[in-house]
Amino acid sequence: MKLRLPRRQLWGVLPLALLASFHADGRPAGAGAERASDAGPRESRRVLYLGDSMSMGAFGRTFDSQLRAAGFEVYTCVAGGATPYYWLSRYKPIASDIGFWKKTPSGERRQRTVKAVPKVEQLIKLYNPDIVVVQTGTNLYASLRSKRRSKEGNVREVENLCRNMAEAVTGEGRRCYWISPPDAHPQRYPVALQRELATLTKRVVGPYGRVFDSRAVTKFVDPYPKTDGIHYGPTEARQWAQRVASDFVSYAGGEAAGRRALAPDEAFRDQVAEVRRATPVDPDEIAWGEIDVQIRLKAKTVLPAKSEVTYRSCCTLSEYGVPMVRSGPYPYATLRVAHLGVYNRRVTAKARYPLGTVRSWRMVPIERYSYFQRLQLADDLDPDLDKPVYVIKQD
Repeated sequence: MKLRLPRRQLWGVLPLALLASFHADGRPAGAGAERASDAGPRESRRVLYLGDSMSMGAFGRTFDSQLRAAGFEVYTCVAGGATPYYWLSRYKPIASDIGFWKKTPSGERRQRTVKAVPKVEQLIKLYNPDIVVVQTGTNLYASLRSKRRSKEGNVREVENLCRNMAEAVTGEGRRCYWISPPDAHPQRYPVALQRELATLTKRVVGPYGRVFDSRAVTKFVDPYPKTDGIHYGPTEARQWAQRVASDFVSYAGGEAAGRRALAPDEAFRDQVAEVRRATPVDPDEIAWGEIDVQIRLKAKTVLPAKSEVTYRSCCTLSEYGVPMVRSGPYPYATLRVAHLGVYNRRVTAKARYPLGTVRSWRMVPIERYSYFQRLQLADDLDPDLDKPVYVIKQD
């Protein structure tokens, strides 16, 4: 293998857990009762219900009780203020002092505070649900209008949160039933902001399951600022819950009845990936920019033996399959990535990745970094001039 100059200019520098003192269903640790995930075959009737403060009162109690009355085996876990930041294991455990409610077929508990909101991945492993209900969104309005990021950055942040949550709950073919926020007082949250979040949620979460648009069946009627403009009184909350429960029962008895909604290898997964891919696919019409992708190593340039390396530093080109595009414009099934393969005469870890390695990275076209202009590129892959070469984002 020969070390060749790049075919193009290259530049860039590459320089919770659950509370330990009790089980999630309220049993003392060490009680020895059978975990829900140990149960045998069954119909798709087991539901994990996650909610924020909207579910702490009449809405949550009504929705929970109606699902149980309809014959579902319900595991409810509600934490005031919760968003995907709280539930996803990729983020550090977060406490809640707004209220915590857990109810399962074997018991119920309410407490004012919880030191760490349980992570959804742990709850899924514990309860093995067929359908996961996610009631959230009101606490994401602040993220959509944050002053710390640009408007585009805010939208991207909320999109990623919703997508990552939907992906987490639909592992192994489970269904996601997402309850979006109800109507809020326009002086608390402008109508345009509410509409923006509802549209974003349908677009991002829709490919994973059912999104119930709560704004379509609710109207905030209490005075503001005498009330907070978002939490409903008991009468309106129960009415909202009844509408949601009716839709859920219809959904679970139809699309999701009698089985896990999808087996892991069903076409739905490919459809989700396709939804995220950009159009058109003419490379001359795409403004290539930052992407957030999950990729699997398919082919790579093989470096010579260490004793034969005669250069101090160089890049190596690898090709990855692209099973998942979380954000950004990338319409192809494969991605070319330039790694810093040799640095200061040492082969890097990335150059040693075995084929089949799966990674998730934020990436940018190599034009972002000028340092690559001074590096050679080891590249023995077949030419592919349509696709830009990417590097891992460093800033």
